[in-house]
Amino acid sequence: MLKRLVRQHGKATTCPSSRALTMTTIRPLMRHYITTTNRSASVGDRRTIRVPPLALILIGTGLGCLGVGLYEHYMSDIQKLPAPVRQALRKGLYYQHRHDLGLAVKYFREALELATDELDSAPLTGIMIQLGSLEEEKGELVEARQTLMRAVRHLVGRDETRPDLLLASLDSLSPPVQRKVVGIAQKLGDIASAMHRDEEAEAWYVASVEHLLRSAARPLSDYGDTADVVFDEEHMPDWLSKTDVGAALEALGGFYAARNKPSLAIHLYLRALSLNGIKSCQSAVMMNNLAESYSSMDQLEEAKIWAQRGLDLAQNPNTGKVNKDGELCDETCGVLLFNMGMLFE
Repeated sequence: MLKRLVRQHGKATTCPSSRALTMTTIRPLMRHYITTTNRSASVGDRRTIRVPPLALILIGTGLGCLGVGLYEHYMSDIQKLPAPVRQALRKGLYYQHRHDLGLAVKYFREALELATDELDSAPLTGIMIQLGSLEEEKGELVEARQTLMRAVRHLVGRDETRPDLLLASLDSLSPPVQRKVVGIAQKLGDIASAMHRDEEAEAWYVASVEHLLRSAARPLSDYGDTADVVFDEEHMPDWLSKTDVGAALEALGGFYAARNKPSLAIHLYLRALSLNGIKSCQSAVMMNNLAESYSSMDQLEEAKIWAQRGLDLAQNPNTGKVNKDGELCDETCGVLLFNMGMLFE
């Protein structure tokens, strides 16, 4: 226990008067101080400073991180842009990180206007995609649709408006560009669906799914006697994965389910489930969607089966560890319990 310093009662202790200190007293004190100081300094000169290994490791790590940061700063793509474009983009990113969408959109539009005549394809479309995403987040769906349509036309080099025509010649483009165009097409489908432009939304979804399936197709016959092809998940190019195809199929299935076309939705959900596997929280979501689609067709027994399978998967503690999305499993579990109650009512 720490002790407290308290004032002692009784007779106070007094310091010696300054008059009692004579020059005779001061000189020996000074001589003693100087001698002691010189002796300590001479000992300190011979003493080596030892730095702990942990401190050296931390210093080295800090310098290494600083070097990487400086390299990324000076060698990043944004440093290669013209100064006016670079300044506008930095302001846009700053306000985006501060969640000020109004100013973020303003400066990204300024950067796009400045960059239109100065930049090549990749940085320019990157600005368009970022601006379109911000406009969608801000609720400016019309502007977002226009911006992302402009990005697709710029990437494919065609001044078309129909999704099937824009995505018809993607095979001649590089794999990164194909992947980017398909992603934008999916986003345009989401925006058109939110705007209740159902025909346009379906066209974007279908065009993107058809291109993905066509990219992983092989001839139906090994003898070359027919031009028909079939989708083969083992025949996918390096830039495409089963998850990509499954997500596109699920998005199209969700669109049909929302438009009261459960038979089309079920077919797409089952195909997506076979590609993604039955081991993740997203698979539990699709099982719930399958149960809902079967229920809307009055196939209640089939709906109960899929709802129970989804519930078992969502309640498994290991499911959320697959993609580290345990919150999605928890949310899906609650929805499935409610749906199960409705099915057994």
